[in-house]
Amino acid sequence: MKPRRVGRLRSTDPFTGEVKKKMRRPYPNRSAALTTAGGLFFTGLVDGSFAAYDDVSLEQLWEVNVGVGLNAPPMTFEAGGKQYVAILTGLGVPAKSALVNTPELREMRNQTMLFVFGP
Repeated sequence: MKPRRVGRLRSTDPFTGEVKKKMRRPYPNRSAALTTAGGLFFTGLVDGSFAAYDDVSLEQLWEVNVGVGLNAPPMTFEAGGKQYVAILTGLGVPAKSALVNTPELREMRNQTMLFVFGP
């Protein structure tokens, strides 16, 4: 039996490659990450958690579980002078295979939706 997969976040200095901070999450991160000039780090997990962190300390600033696994990278855009962050849901075959040894997520629904968060 393969070991249970978990997620890991790292804050790394882009100039030196030095890892500044590490954090472990209970589920795999298959959605990549987005950092902003304002010091925010966004990412999603296969359990449907979408969170914002401080990009240096990795202190969690905000989290919501959208109820559907996240596989796509977060994106940001500006409209009407306001900044928004969005993420597309739905797990592809490779992401679903990461759940084989995560019994509580085996029956995760797979629906494609776009969630947009703003001020």
